[in-house]
Amino acid sequence: MIKQPLLLQLDGIGGIKRKMDKFMDSRWFLRGFALLLAVLMFATANDDQASSNNTSSQNDVETIESVPVDVIYDQDTLVATGVPTTVDVTIEGPRQVVQQAKAVRDFRVFLNLSDLSIGRHQVALQHEGLSSRLRVTLSHPVADIYIDERVTEEFRVDPEFNNAIIPDGYELDALSVNPQTVEITGAKNVIESIRYVRASIDLNDPIDEEATVESQVQVLDQNLDKLSVSVDPPAVEVTISVTQPSKEVALVANQTGTIAEGLEVASLTLNDDAVTIYGQADALAEIDEIPVTFDLTGIEQSGSRIEVPIPLPDGVSRLSQQTASAIVIFNEVEEAANPDSNEQSVGEQAPSSNEGDQASNPDPDSDTIVDSTEEEQTLSGLPVEVRGVSDDLRTAFIEPPSGELDLRVTGEQAELAEISEEDVSLYVDMTDLDEGEHELEVQIDGPANVTYILSQPSIRIELAKV
Repeated sequence: MIKQPLLLQLDGIGGIKRKMDKFMDSRWFLRGFALLLAVLMFATANDDQASSNNTSSQNDVETIESVPVDVIYDQDTLVATGVPTTVDVTIEGPRQVVQQAKAVRDFRVFLNLSDLSIGRHQVALQHEGLSSRLRVTLSHPVADIYIDERVTEEFRVDPEFNNAIIPDGYELDALSVNPQTVEITGAKNVIESIRYVRASIDLNDPIDEEATVESQVQVLDQNLDKLSVSVDPPAVEVTISVTQPSKEVALVANQTGTIAEGLEVASLTLNDDAVTIYGQADALAEIDEIPVTFDLTGIEQSGSRIEVPIPLPDGVSRLSQQTASAIVIFNEVEEAANPDSNEQSVGEQAPSSNEGDQASNPDPDSDTIVDSTEEEQTLSGLPVEVRGVSDDLRTAFIEPPSGELDLRVTGEQAELAEISEEDVSLYVDMTDLDEGEHELEVQIDGPANVTYILSQPSIRIELAKV
């Protein structure tokens, strides 16, 4: 009872299979299947074409600038000139490949000269490391190369400077370079064309003493064109010093102005009778002395010190000192005698009942002519006191080294009789002065009613840290 339905089922399946086999063997089925395959193949071809067109539309072009050029040859014995330092590389291709090559730059451009002999050659530049899918164009595809023997020679360096850096009144004192020679390496024909090896001083401001600058060495041919060579060392030190010609000339004191009535000039003595002048040498050669004019108008006190500017002669840029000082000594002059009076002119001896009351003659050893009622005495070797010096400074006398001066005192005999070295003091005030050399006017503390004349009006003192 169970087997019969199963047999019926199997018989049904077999019938279906026979019908399918009959359908597939029919002519219409084969024609339909062939048409379906043709449609599928057409669709696939169109898709590939569209994909190809889409890829073409995504091509890109980029230029990579300043790509270094490598050179392959024996650089120990040969030198190649004419090699471009860099080239621009233009690449074209799929955008992704182009952008990757530009970003990574894992390629190189080179010249292979290893098999070339000495002489001139035209050599094509090569590249490697770029994708074969890229089209590559070089800005300099061919280089005109000259290969020559590599040589090294020693050359002297000549220093140069612009005259504008030397101020007026100064002259070049010395010009030197260190080191004096350099080694220059290059192609033999280039080395043979060297005419000048220079190092120039490049300064913006004039110098008045000495300056040292570092300067690059320039190698030039006869046309002053810069040559492609290697210099060792590439820079040198150039030192320039200038000096100002000087000369010591005399100062000549001249007097002018109106002298008070009853006085005449006995002497006009310069404290410094010479000065150093600076300037162009040819101008200094024409100067032997400088006249200095002292105006005595309104000066009545004998022993007065007068200070005036020293005139600057033509061609002189500066003086060692700007002023000159002098001491003026007056004599009192008696007016001419009136016939109706008992007065006598200077030089006559007045009658007197007592010869002891007659005025004595001036001291013949004295430079000063004094009135018959005045006398003079000299206090020698008076020390100059230094006042106002900070505790952290020490003093040293430069001029005079001893720190002592002589003092002439002129006055009435009675006044002089009471003056001794203990009554007079000399000093200079150095309050608020810093370390260094200073010239100071000497001050005098002493009795009044007398005239003081120092052996020199000022002294030079140096202050230094303790």
